[in-house]
Amino acid sequence: MKPLRTVAAVLTGYALIAAILRIFATDIFLLALTRTILGAIIAGFITALIAGSHEIPQAAAVGSLMIVMTFVSMRQQAILQPGWYEITVAGCGPIACMIGAALRLLTKQSKTEKPPAQPTAESPPSPSLSNPSKTPH
Repeated sequence: MKPLRTVAAVLTGYALIAAILRIFATDIFLLALTRTILGAIIAGFITALIAGSHEIPQAAAVGSLMIVMTFVSMRQQAILQPGWYEITVAGCGPIACMIGAALRLLTKQSKTEKPPAQPTAESPPSPSLSNPSKTPH
């Protein structure tokens, strides 16, 4: 089941970044750079979310696919697009994918970590937390 989840995570992440790059197409360099970075961060986050474990290597796989597909695109459209666009996608995209996966890791709750206990009506908060001025010295 894990290999299928890995493949699903990587393909979903790549499909997401490909859709974002296609939908928000622009010829303005800064907008293209922003779109590539934000799209790759989102794709990396979603890839890590689907992956469940080993998030960074799977986001790196999405980034590697971005590099490969950029070179394929360069071969297909050799004269139609300037070189800076392909360099932007191949250079910034994989790093941004891994940043997205790292963001997912930061928001992911550990399985061994217990959520903080909330005071209830049966167990009032401890006196030292409720009134810090009355702490013993």
